[in-house]
Amino acid sequence: MDSQLSAATTAAPAFSAPPAQPAAPAPSLSRGKRWLFSGILLLLVLGLGELAASVFLRVTRGYDGRHLYQYDYDAYKNILPARNYVDTRGIVHNAQGFRRTTNVSVVKAPGAIRVFIMGGSTAYGLGGLWPFIQRDYAVLKNAETIDSYLENELRKAFPGRQVEVINAAITSTWTHHSFIYINQSILKYHPDMVLFLDGYNDYYFDEPGHDQFASYAYNNPAEVIMGAPTIKSLMYANGWWLFRKSALFHVLGRAAQIAKQAVTPKPAQPPIPVDSAIAGIQRNFPKDALKMHRRSGLILLDEGVVPVFMLQPMLILERARLTTMPPIERKLFEFDVSSQKPNVETFYRRAVDVVRADEEAMTKEIGAQYIDLTGIYAGAQGQMFTDYVHLTPRANEILAGEVAKRIEPLLAARLASGCAEGSDSIRCRSPRPANPVAR
Repeated sequence: MDSQLSAATTAAPAFSAPPAQPAAPAPSLSRGKRWLFSGILLLLVLGLGELAASVFLRVTRGYDGRHLYQYDYDAYKNILPARNYVDTRGIVHNAQGFRRTTNVSVVKAPGAIRVFIMGGSTAYGLGGLWPFIQRDYAVLKNAETIDSYLENELRKAFPGRQVEVINAAITSTWTHHSFIYINQSILKYHPDMVLFLDGYNDYYFDEPGHDQFASYAYNNPAEVIMGAPTIKSLMYANGWWLFRKSALFHVLGRAAQIAKQAVTPKPAQPPIPVDSAIAGIQRNFPKDALKMHRRSGLILLDEGVVPVFMLQPMLILERARLTTMPPIERKLFEFDVSSQKPNVETFYRRAVDVVRADEEAMTKEIGAQYIDLTGIYAGAQGQMFTDYVHLTPRANEILAGEVAKRIEPLLAARLASGCAEGSDSIRCRSPRPANPVAR
């Protein structure tokens, strides 16, 4: 029986599944289509990123939809405030690149008073640069700058006169840039007076070999782009173009700058050797910044324009106000001192004395005017500084009032002489002192 069953089993055909059919090949895109769709996806992502970055800049930085960058390239002095620039939070530049809501005509109305203020970021009216301590003064509006307050003061002093106080300051510039700017542009507008508010940017260099032209440290893209044609210059040129044209790359670029600052180690700073540093100031200041001031003054006097040189206030000189400062300004002061080299406060106090004496002697020699503004906030109430050197609107108003008191007699004398009625620079030249200071 078993043998029969085995035989039957052997004889029966074995059951087997039908052979599997090969799977149909999945449809595939050509390489060209894959590149096309990848490009479309990339453009979509970049477009959304650009839109988001534009909205971000409008909300946080007053972006007007046209100007991503606040400055234009200038072939003579590196930068110029961008013409027709608008920061919707309150900053406006006119068509000439001055911080002013109205344009300035080259032709000056007869009898009008036209005063220019030049200098760096304090004169310009830059907002506070320490937002990690205080965010209240991120932007100062055009109506809150020194020139605006000074214009109001002079209009009250000279009723019936057309008065223009024009903000021609440029952030981060040194005195040699003002010297260039005077010859390049300012004299074309027939000023009656030019005010220079300087000090922090280029007065206090003590290192051997300092040269105002060679040592200017402002990041000038033209130097890289127009220099040797290297791979770096090619990448930099394209990156700079994107930074200026694309909101997305502008935001990414600024974020990269912040990240670089955050991760860059800050080595311990040795104390300032005050005596040798002061000797360095005595060596450097007369041959650099002071020389530029002197030459600017001589040119203006030769053109019949009144030059006024002003030494700007600095937070580090305000220790006498500590007991009356608001707590936030005291915190700013303490950070200012602690974040710099030991002995920095002593150094600046002594350096200011050197600079003050040199400026006073220079202005006396050439027949110009000098105003020391370093102590004007001694009895002031409220916050004056937003960081190491930039001022609150109230501080700008006080400063403008002090300057107005000093220059009103000079302008009145100019009007009485008839020099404001025309542009006879020869007739209006200031007489030189009979006994100039020996140099």
